[in-house]
Amino acid sequence: MRRLTTIRHVRDEPRRRRLAPVARCGPGRERGDCTNHEIPPRIRHILPEEPVVEKKTLDRIGTLLAGLGGPTAFASKRTALTEDLHLEVKGVGPVRLPVSRAQAERLCSVARPAHYGQGERTLLDRGIRDTWEVPKSRVKVDERRWNRTLRPMLERVRADLGLPDSHRLRAELHSMLVYGPGQFFRTHKDSERSDGMVGTLVVTLPSSFRGGSLVIEHRGETVTSRGSASRLSFVAFYADCPHEVRPVTEGYRVSLTYNLMLEGPGTGVGPGAAGGDVVDAATIGTLADLLSEHLTTPIPRLYRGPNEDPFREPPDRLVFLLDHQYTERGLAWHGLKGEDAARAAALRAAAEVADCDVALALAEIHELRDCLVDDRGWDAGWYGGGHRRRWERDEDDQWYEDEPPPTDDPDDYPLGDLQDGSVTLTRWIAPPGRKPEDIHTSVSREEVCCATATRDLEPYASEYEGYMGNYGNTMDRWYRRAAVVLWPRARAFVVRAEASPSWALGTLRKRIRVGAVSEARELARSLVPFWRGVAPRAGRRGFFGLAMVVADGLDEPELAAALLDPFPVEALTPADAPALVALLERYGEGWLRGMLSAWSARDRYWVGSLGQDGVTWLSTLPGVTAALCEVDAEEGSMGARMLLEDRWTWLRKRIEETLAVLPPRRRERALEKWDDPVLAFFEAAAKAGAREVLDEVVGFLLEDENEPLLPCLMRVIRAAATGDSMTPEAWDASGLGALQTHCASLLKARLATPARAEGDWSLDLPGDCTCELCATLAGFLAASDRTHLEWPLAKQRRRHVHEALDRHELPVRHETRRSGRPYTLVLTKTEELFQREVAGRRRWRDDLEWLEELEERSCHARSP
Repeated sequence: MRRLTTIRHVRDEPRRRRLAPVARCGPGRERGDCTNHEIPPRIRHILPEEPVVEKKTLDRIGTLLAGLGGPTAFASKRTALTEDLHLEVKGVGPVRLPVSRAQAERLCSVARPAHYGQGERTLLDRGIRDTWEVPKSRVKVDERRWNRTLRPMLERVRADLGLPDSHRLRAELHSMLVYGPGQFFRTHKDSERSDGMVGTLVVTLPSSFRGGSLVIEHRGETVTSRGSASRLSFVAFYADCPHEVRPVTEGYRVSLTYNLMLEGPGTGVGPGAAGGDVVDAATIGTLADLLSEHLTTPIPRLYRGPNEDPFREPPDRLVFLLDHQYTERGLAWHGLKGEDAARAAALRAAAEVADCDVALALAEIHELRDCLVDDRGWDAGWYGGGHRRRWERDEDDQWYEDEPPPTDDPDDYPLGDLQDGSVTLTRWIAPPGRKPEDIHTSVSREEVCCATATRDLEPYASEYEGYMGNYGNTMDRWYRRAAVVLWPRARAFVVRAEASPSWALGTLRKRIRVGAVSEARELARSLVPFWRGVAPRAGRRGFFGLAMVVADGLDEPELAAALLDPFPVEALTPADAPALVALLERYGEGWLRGMLSAWSARDRYWVGSLGQDGVTWLSTLPGVTAALCEVDAEEGSMGARMLLEDRWTWLRKRIEETLAVLPPRRRERALEKWDDPVLAFFEAAAKAGAREVLDEVVGFLLEDENEPLLPCLMRVIRAAATGDSMTPEAWDASGLGALQTHCASLLKARLATPARAEGDWSLDLPGDCTCELCATLAGFLAASDRTHLEWPLAKQRRRHVHEALDRHELPVRHETRRSGRPYTLVLTKTEELFQREVAGRRRWRDDLEWLEELEERSCHARSP
C-alpha cells in the first residue's frame, strides 16, 4: 500500500520519537477532526496573543452543515402485494408465491455456491458467504407486469434515501439468492459494479422461514428486515453500508437482488443541484460569510524564527469531508447519498455567493493514534515484544491479517489521542462538471472540516505497533472519504495546478499557442513556490516533453529553468529530442549545461514517477543521442555531446564507487550491472561522433588502477561482438578496438605469471593497515608452508582479525575456541586457495583465446 504524505505538527522530528502532540485537545475535543486546540504553555510565547485564525471558523462551518440534510435514511423498508411478480427459473419453471419448501429445494438444485468479491478477486469461502445463487441468465421476469409495482416502489425508495427529485432510480437484476437452513452471509459491503450504481435493492419473496434477518448498519444505526410469509419485502440501502444476512434456522429465504442505478440530468449549479432540499438564503449567506472568513484569514505559525512573520498566508481551500463512502465509479454530484447531497448543495450555492470554485473529490486519510491500556489492565502490545500487526478490509468488509494478531479484532485496541495524520486528495470532478480527473494533493489540517469525525467511521486498513521502549503502542488507520473542495476563483489556477501539474502545463501551452505569452509567464511564475514538490508526482508519459515545450514557449531563461528544475535527466526519451534542441537554440549552450547539471543533481527518488533509474536509463542513451542528431546536425549533435559529457561524469563516479568495494567477489557482482550501460555509452558516443568523450572514457577504463574492471570489459566486448555487423573501422572508431587490445594485454600478463606451485599456501593481505595485528596476520598468510595458526586474543583484537579476513574474502577459516583466557582465534587456510587459482587461470585462458579469434576475424575482414 502506498504511504501518504504525512502532515506533521513538528516537521523536523521523526514521527515515532514524538512523545507528545504539539497541540493538545481541549476538554471533550478530538484533535485533527473538527475542533479547536489549546496551545501548550511551552510554545505559547511565540504565538500572537490573539490568534487571527481560529479553528472555530471550521467548527462553525462543520456545525452548520451537520444540521442540513433533513430526515433522509441510509436504508428503506417497504412491502407490496405479490400479484404483479411473475417469474420463471430455467430448469424449475414458474415460481409460485409464497415459495414452498419443495420449490425452494428445486431452486437450489439449479443454483451454484455464491462467490464474493475481495478487491479485484472473486472468492468462494463458505465461512464468509454460504448461500445458493441462481444467475440472472436463468431468471425470467415478466417486466411489463412487474414494473407496475417496481417503478412506484423505486420512486418511494428514492425519496426515502434523499436522492434528488430530478433523478430516478433504475433497478438492474443481479441474481436470485436462496438461503437454506444454517446458511448466511457475514457483514460486508457491496461494491459499486458499474457507473451510476448507488445502492442495492433486495426483494425477499414470501415464504415460511425463521432467522435469515437482513441487517444494515450505518454509523451505529441498524435497520433489520425479517421478510414476510405473504407479501414482498423491499429493502434498499446505499452500497457503502455494511450489512449481513444472519443464519437461517428453519425453512428457506429466497430473494431477488438488484443494483440500484441513479439516472437523470448531469450536474447543475446552485441550490439543490446535488440533491436534497433547497437551502434557505439566510443559511447560504451565513455559510458564504464563513467560507470567505476562512479563505482570507492568515494562519499563525506554531514555530517561527526571530525575523519570520508570525503568520502564514491564508488557506487556499476549504475541504469538507462527506459522511458516506464513494468509489471512483460512484463519484458524481448527482449520486451523493442522504445528508451528503444537501450539504454539497449548500456548499455549491455558498461558493457562488463567495466567488469560489467547487469540486467533488475522493480523499485518502491516515491517522496515527495512541493505543491506551485496555480494559484487562495491561497493554496488549507489551507482551508482543514490540510487534507490528496489520489488518485490511476486503470488498466484503471482512478483516484479514498477514499474521495472527494478538487479539481477534483491531477494534479491541482502545484508541487515544491523535498523534499524526494526513489527508490527500486523489481524484476529483473539477468545475464546471467535467469528467473525473486523477490528482494528488496533500491537504493541511487548517483546510479540513467535517460533520462526522473520521475516527467514528470504519477504516479500510489498520496497523498496530506495540511498545518499543521509547515509542509504540500506536495504531495507524487508513480511511477513504469523499469531500467537497472549494477555493477562491482568483486562486483557481494555483489550486488546480498543485493538484494536477499536467493540467497546469496544458493550460500554459494553450495560452502560448494563442499568443498570450505574457499571461502564460505570470501563470508560470505562480507555480514556482510549489512546482518542485508537485511536478515529480505527475507520472504521466510525455510530461517532461510537455514541460520542455512550455519552457521554450515562455521565452524567459530563468522562468524556463524553474519550470524544468524538478526533473531528472532520466526522464528524457528519444521523443523529447526536438524539444531539447529547441531549448538549446533558444537559450544557448550555457543555459543547457546548467539544466543538465540541475537534472543530474536531482535526488534519485524523483526518478520513480518521472523516469527510469540511472542504470536502466543508460540503455536508452543511444536512441536519445541518435534522435538529437537527426533533429539538427549541428545543434542536435552539440546537445548530444553535452548530454554524453554529463552522463559520463555520472557514470564514472558510479564505477569508481563500485571499485571502492573491497571484497573481490562482491565487487565483481556489483560490476555486472554496469555491462549494458558501458556498452550503451560506447554506442551513443559513436553515433554522436563524440570523439573527445570516447577518448576520455577509454582513457579511464585503461588506467592501471582500474584493472579490476577486466571481467566487466570482457562482457562488454562479447556483447558488442555478438551478432554485430559493425565493420572493423567502425569497431575501432567506437573505442571498442582499444578495449579489445587492452584486455588481451592484461590477460597475457596474467597468464605469464607462474602458476601456484603445489603446496604453496602463501597469500597476500590487501589493504594498508599497519597495526601489529595485521603485521602478524600478513606474516602468517605470506608463509608458503604454514596452514594453521592458533592465536590467543582478546575479543576486540579477534574482531579486528575477523573483519580483515572477511573484508578481503580470503580463503581462510577463522574460528574462536572458547577455552582459557583470552579465547584462542584459530586460523586455517583452505583448499579454496588452489581452486580459485585454477578457475581464474582457466577463465583468463578462455577469454584470451576468444579475443585472438575475434582479432583474426577482424584481420580477415580488413584484408582486400
